[in-house]
Amino acid sequence: MQTTSPSSWLWRSIAIALLTTLTLLLSTPLSNPHNAPALAHAQPPAFTDTPRNRIFFWKVTYSTLAPDGVTRPVILVNEKYPGPKIEVNRGDFVTVVIENALDVSTSFHWHGMTMRDDPWYDGVPGMNQCPIPPGTNFTYAFGTDNVVGTHWWHAHFENQYIDGLVGALIIREPPATNPFLHAYDEERNVILTDWYHQATGPLLKKYLSPESNGHEPVPNSGLINGKGSFDCKNVIPADLPCGPSERAVFHFIPNRRYRLRIINTAAAASFLFSIDGHQLLVIEADGTDLNPFMVDSLPINTGQRYSVIVVTNQEIANYWMRVEFGMDCLPPGVHNLDPIVLGEVRYAGAGIAPPTSVGRFVPKTPAKGQDPEVNPAFVAACEDLDLFALHPLKPVPILEPISNNYDVRVSFKRDPVDGIVRGLLNGISFYGDAWNPTILQNLNEGAAYNVPEHVMQLNRRDAVVQIIIHNHGGEHPFHLHGHTFQVIAQGPGEYEEGKTPINSINPLRRDTVTAPRDGFAVIRFKVDNPGVWSFHCHIEWHVSTGLVMQFLELPDELRAMGIPKHVGKLCETPAPAGFKAHTGFMPAPAAAAAPG
Repeated sequence: MQTTSPSSWLWRSIAIALLTTLTLLLSTPLSNPHNAPALAHAQPPAFTDTPRNRIFFWKVTYSTLAPDGVTRPVILVNEKYPGPKIEVNRGDFVTVVIENALDVSTSFHWHGMTMRDDPWYDGVPGMNQCPIPPGTNFTYAFGTDNVVGTHWWHAHFENQYIDGLVGALIIREPPATNPFLHAYDEERNVILTDWYHQATGPLLKKYLSPESNGHEPVPNSGLINGKGSFDCKNVIPADLPCGPSERAVFHFIPNRRYRLRIINTAAAASFLFSIDGHQLLVIEADGTDLNPFMVDSLPINTGQRYSVIVVTNQEIANYWMRVEFGMDCLPPGVHNLDPIVLGEVRYAGAGIAPPTSVGRFVPKTPAKGQDPEVNPAFVAACEDLDLFALHPLKPVPILEPISNNYDVRVSFKRDPVDGIVRGLLNGISFYGDAWNPTILQNLNEGAAYNVPEHVMQLNRRDAVVQIIIHNHGGEHPFHLHGHTFQVIAQGPGEYEEGKTPINSINPLRRDTVTAPRDGFAVIRFKVDNPGVWSFHCHIEWHVSTGLVMQFLELPDELRAMGIPKHVGKLCETPAPAGFKAHTGFMPAPAAAAAPG
């Protein structure tokens, strides 16, 4: 296997080698879950004149949890949900030492990080690494020179992130270059998710069967910062353990300005976020600082992030934080989901009584024979903010001329052989080999890729790529690894080149965009980052069913970079005997379950 150690990576290679050696020799920090969180949950780092290597030790284990009152099996990092926050300064080097204490493989993706010069750490088995075998350690190490803002990390193997492997990843801007340094007084992270009362195994088994008719599982509840409240009378099945739980509480001081970093880590749900009686000043989308834009509520799809500033200038009282599901873009049918998730915003001096504030939608009593009003939030949550209202604070001209144009058509089709409804991009349902990743295959200059791997090669540096997502069905949040792209157009119906209005003046830059129901989204990016980059719908169930393609970018340059030895070593461990993709987390029987 070809390997490399360019001089610019020398200190990184030395650091990784030392960490790997220490990991093997000093088992206590990794085997004792009480030691690791102290390292991973340090206070925000002080800004220094020179970048630092920030080191985090993670242990991945099975456990049980009842974040909304219903107890279920989960997979956690350092026994935390959400998992440990990574918070560093731009320019710092991030090192994450993973101990996989599961009995199955795993991997981690750093959502929003472009992984420039570190493509093998993007964390996607089958594309840029092999999975981390059970009972072993692996070190991710990457720079942050090119990225700033609100991001997140999550598992990227076998739907494991649905079972608890998620957390915030914050890259702080140095004071000298932070345009919003004096715009707020404090900040808080707000991690949103949908939540299921079963592990992914049984849910996937039903979803990937003819019985589901292609309808992904509907969540049972939603959480804010890992907390929620579920009515135990509605538990299905009725014998699931259920008890009291706590909502998320945010303590605010009157007449201060709070930056809320809002991250949607859901498996499937889009949300409409709001705080009763308060407006939201939007200042960031997916790591891009924006010209401030005031809204009453904020739609946020899975994988997306926003920063908003909230001013606590209302009457001293307690207020509901509302996270309303995009019910219009969830599958129809009978379910027990409460479509509104609540958290509490408590003003200092207001006490601890539950809020009595009222949201913007107050349903009227329907007249006889009329259907009840539908909360407009259930529809609004399914679409991104107005594209033409969002412009980066630092302008960048629209990328042109277009060198590579891809029309990507999203569809679902029932397989005539097994009866399973699968997702397709341009008629191809993705299927890759986790133990033979594209980055490894690319070391062979004459590599030929199988059709289901859906490899698109980008060979010319600085070429401009345009992707037109044609969506004939429900909404899909598409995420591109390795890049922040420009959003050129977005809307209902068909996109027509030269006729459909485009966002040509300082277009929005982000990494996750919604292709609306029966609509389109158009994005552009520049070919300048050698690597293998996944492009996929971020509804995690749709990843399992094939809505994925990959860009092999600058393959010759990538081949010349080689692969670090410890990354290549992952591929020396063969796939487990009888391994079948997309089986999900199937908990062990209670008597044999691993201790939580």
